[in-house]
Amino acid sequence: MKSIMKAFNAIPLFGILLVLYFLASTLLAQFYPGVDGVQGAMDFRIHGFKLPSNAIWHIRVSDVVILLGLFVLYIELFKSTKATDTTIYEHILSLFVFLAYLLIFLYAPMVANSTFVILGAMSFIDVVAGITITITAARKDLSLG
Repeated sequence: MKSIMKAFNAIPLFGILLVLYFLASTLLAQFYPGVDGVQGAMDFRIHGFKLPSNAIWHIRVSDVVILLGLFVLYIELFKSTKATDTTIYEHILSLFVFLAYLLIFLYAPMVANSTFVILGAMSFIDVVAGITITITAARKDLSLG
C-alpha cells in the first residue's frame, strides 16, 4: 500500500488529465456524428439544468474538464506540502507535463481553444506553486529540527 501511495505522489496528475482530454474529445468525435473535432467535443452539451430563475444552464464537456482541472490542481498543491524525495521528482515531471501542454498548444491547431489554455495555465500554476510550497515546507522542517 505504501508503494502505491509513493507512486501516486510521483505521478503528475495534469499528465493524466492531458491524456483524458484527448481521449474524451476523440471518443466524442468518433461516436457522436454531430461533433466536429476537438472544439466540437468541448462544446458538446452533457445536460441542461433548469435554474430557479427559469433559465437553463447547459453544462458542456469543457466545463467538466475545467472543473476536473481545478480539482487536480488542488490535489497537486496538497501533494506539494510534503517535502520528500518523491516530491522533487514529481515537480520535474510536472515541468515536463507543462512543456507538453505548451508545445501541443503551439503546434497542434486542433487544441486552439480556451479550455486547453486554461488547463495549461493550471499546469503552470502547479509547477510554480508546487516548487514554492515545497521550498517553504522544507525551510520550516529545517528550522524546527
